[in-house]
Amino acid sequence: MNERSKKGQFSFSKRERISEKKIIDTLFSNGKKFSVYPFDIRFLNQDENSDSISKVLITVSSSKVKSAVKRNLLKRRIKESYRINKNIISNKLLMIVFVYVSEEIFTFSVIDKAIKKILKKLSEI
Repeated sequence: MNERSKKGQFSFSKRERISEKKIIDTLFSNGKKFSVYPFDIRFLNQDENSDSISKVLITVSSSKVKSAVKRNLLKRRIKESYRINKNIISNKLLMIVFVYVSEEIFTFSVIDKAIKKILKKLSEI
């Protein structure tokens, strides 16, 4: 495996992010959902003719976590955990929304355990 493919395996590029409002609305209205504390997960299978990668949206509610600094910290922790563990769902084409629902600011290790559990559950679906 060359250096470039190693880097790509653990990257989190712009292509992997969900930003279109239409897709976000579809995910929240038609997506399947489940919970793994401190997350609510929404997901849908992607079309076969779409990109060949799973796409992700990460959200931390300002009504739960008031401080923007803390919200951004949580989002960075979630992104990093997803980036490291996304190979668990490498055989799936999914659109996933991670909704952080706790008011508590969890450490990276707690978030990482939850993300691993979520990705394992998604790989079995």
